[in-house]
Amino acid sequence: MEMQLELWAYVVATHYSISLKEVHEMTPATFQQSLSWALAGRNQQEKQMKRQRQEAKSGGRETVSLDYDWLELEDF
Repeated sequence: MEMQLELWAYVVATHYSISLKEVHEMTPATFQQSLSWALAGRNQQEKQMKRQRQEAKSGGRETVSLDYDWLELEDF
């Protein structure tokens, strides 16, 4: 469990370009919200990279991606 918390702290620190010490000084609520935004940002970067790889494979033609992630939402 401790190792997982350190991993999440590292994710937050790298996303916001702050030190691990600053992350450890955050309140639990602030840390949780910061982690949520950092993971969301990472997810968007991965989607963009995937889109760019697909465009490179298709010879520069525009690729339209079909994103069905909304089907996985709990409130659906």
